[in-house]
Amino acid sequence: MPANHIRILCSSAALAAIIAGAWAAPAAAQQVAANVGRGTGEIETVVVSGTAFNPEDAPAKASLDTMEPQTIITQSYIQDSVADTADYTTILAIAPGMTGFSTNGPGLSDGDVKNTMRGLPDGSYGMTYDGIPFGDTNGPSHHSESYFPGTIIGSIDVDRGPGNAGNLGAATFGGSINMLSEDLRSESYLLASGTYGSWNTKSIDLKGQTGDLDYAGTTTRAYFNLQNVDSDGYLTYQSTSRQNATLKVENEFAPGWTLTVFGTYNNLMQHLNDNNGVTPAQIVAYGKNYALQKTNPNAGNYFGYNRVRKHTDMDYLRLQGEILPGFTLDDTLYTYDYRNKTMTATNPEQTAADIAKGVTEGNGTIVNGVKYANDVPGYSKLNAYRVYGNILRLNHDFDFGWLTGQVRLGVWWEGQATERSRFDLDITKCSQLNCDIWHPNPAQVGDSTVAAKKKAVALPQGYAEYLEHTSWNQYEPFIELELHPMDELTLTPGLKYVNWEHTSNAVVQPKASPLGPYKGSFTTTRALPFMMANYKIEPSWSVYAQYAQGIYVPDIKAFEQKTALTVFPKAETTTNYQLGTVYYADQFTFDADIYYIGVNNNYVFQDCSLAPIFGLKGDNCAVNTGTATYRGIEAEGTYAFAGALDGLAAFLNGSLGTAKTNGRWIKEAPNWTMAGGLIYKTGLFKISLIDKIVGQQYSDNANTRFYKLGAYNVMDLKGSVTLGNMELGLGIYNLLNSRSLASVGITDSSPIGGTSVNDFANRPNSLDQYYFQPERSFQVSLKAHM
Repeated sequence: MPANHIRILCSSAALAAIIAGAWAAPAAAQQVAANVGRGTGEIETVVVSGTAFNPEDAPAKASLDTMEPQTIITQSYIQDSVADTADYTTILAIAPGMTGFSTNGPGLSDGDVKNTMRGLPDGSYGMTYDGIPFGDTNGPSHHSESYFPGTIIGSIDVDRGPGNAGNLGAATFGGSINMLSEDLRSESYLLASGTYGSWNTKSIDLKGQTGDLDYAGTTTRAYFNLQNVDSDGYLTYQSTSRQNATLKVENEFAPGWTLTVFGTYNNLMQHLNDNNGVTPAQIVAYGKNYALQKTNPNAGNYFGYNRVRKHTDMDYLRLQGEILPGFTLDDTLYTYDYRNKTMTATNPEQTAADIAKGVTEGNGTIVNGVKYANDVPGYSKLNAYRVYGNILRLNHDFDFGWLTGQVRLGVWWEGQATERSRFDLDITKCSQLNCDIWHPNPAQVGDSTVAAKKKAVALPQGYAEYLEHTSWNQYEPFIELELHPMDELTLTPGLKYVNWEHTSNAVVQPKASPLGPYKGSFTTTRALPFMMANYKIEPSWSVYAQYAQGIYVPDIKAFEQKTALTVFPKAETTTNYQLGTVYYADQFTFDADIYYIGVNNNYVFQDCSLAPIFGLKGDNCAVNTGTATYRGIEAEGTYAFAGALDGLAAFLNGSLGTAKTNGRWIKEAPNWTMAGGLIYKTGLFKISLIDKIVGQQYSDNANTRFYKLGAYNVMDLKGSVTLGNMELGLGIYNLLNSRSLASVGITDSSPIGGTSVNDFANRPNSLDQYYFQPERSFQVSLKAHM
């Protein structure tokens, strides 16, 4: 049996035995209420009625009032159980059906093996921060190191379903990841922390709150965070440096009226190839952690050729108050920005023959008509957008005696402007001339090799593979009713209308043949009904059901076809059915669900260089596979010990499901996941042991046995001791040093060499790109609480 299978079986069996034994203990009941922190995104509050269970003991759990499968991840878990450098990709892996980790070390890469939810890839579910949907404008995917480091995440509500009519986003059919900023408190605090760890990783963070500040009859509270993270990274010379500054101010300027001002700003600099991933020959020659090198400028993976700079921000104003008795207003005006400027070599891949010659694939450029056979081709890439919008919510409580409830209606409006470009250049000459990453001089470094193949266009700025300006203007009015025909029953019907207009004005349209300008627009419209119910069998036991329709609005890739379109791709639509239950007792909590998602016009994503697109390598293209179905079961629970073991909690969760289209598994959709662990907290010590296991999956849409990946696990151990106002911590991440293959970027048109994708030693001519778990790492931290 392979070593990683033994490791997974041993770790999961030990945790299951501990937890199963713990759940055999009895529980009594009493009246107590508890909740988790809530922020401006209106995360559901966990109210435990009739039990003594403290929700903070459970790292992941659901609300008794939920109407769809849900996992709430609290701030205590984020602070005490994940790395100080973690991003949301790392944090989210604890939830049932979720996967994802950073290949460069915890929170140290913007590429990552991205999160999936029930086998749905990033971009097939929504993400919000304080209730504001965000994502790329060329497709609603996300960049985990560019936005919202773990230090500014107060809690996360993982909703595995379309939600209600007021749940907003471009792709909420798969679910929503709702991140919330830290609650503002009445008491002040200041927390200074410093972390040092493997790969010369350094993090310094200063955060605090003012508490209540009373002035001129108003009450103001404020929160701030300042963070700097630097690391050489686990992958060779893939260094990263990021800074975050966040400010949140809340002012109660009149009785029942609050104005919140928020801003977060991020700066990220990386040495990273835009088409990163290690080939089989590179693994054999240099190891699993190979990425860049500093000794050979004749190769595209040379450190000096690959640079990324990103600037992001999100800002909002939120007004909340009671207009009239029973009538409330909640209005958020927001904007967010993303600017990615990349200078990169086109091809970092190497076969065994390339390594022997000291080159990478595709060397050779043409500058001002002169051929340079040994120079390395590259490109400069820009992806910059500014999104702006407003979310208005109006609520009215009613009481007809026999029927009570609330009417909720509102509208979401949003617009944006995007510029994307890619210009070919001689990266060797660019490095020699120390050219400006923002404005390289095409007369000195412009490479016409691709233009000679009619896949780029000569412009004054250089040889453009694409240069496009896109925008959208969309609005979504919604209405829903929360009905209580009896105290134990809540019914919530709702309706949302989507009207989303996309516009493209391209100087050079991506993927067109022949390349050239393009102007066009299309509008997607659809009405989406919802129906949800929650019934309290007992005050501490509820069951729920959901019917909902969802949509993935076609993005700007709809314009990017070989020929000009007169009929645009259809929207991806879904019908979701879900049933579940949530139960709390004095010492444990448990929730479970079953789900079915039927998909029409199912889009899967692949590298654009593959059939049937045959476009630019490194771009992501959508292929419509027709229909798809996702179905499965999920469960999670936590047991809190008492008596001599007071302070110890054991938890276990898991999922088992299928994700298929045309009878085949959708790629990168594991058929099962499991997580378990032990958490111990007293006044002096905090210790957590968390193990996440991800089941088998395919790396291709064809489900070839060659590209089937085995299960892998990630076990993390983190602990701290508090001495007065000081807290000394130690974290060991990937404790068992699992180095499994977690993902493969398929470049070969068909498998080349070896008996399977794991047989990389016998694949010297393959250009497939591999992504492994990073090796075991350590972080020590010192925190001063003031």
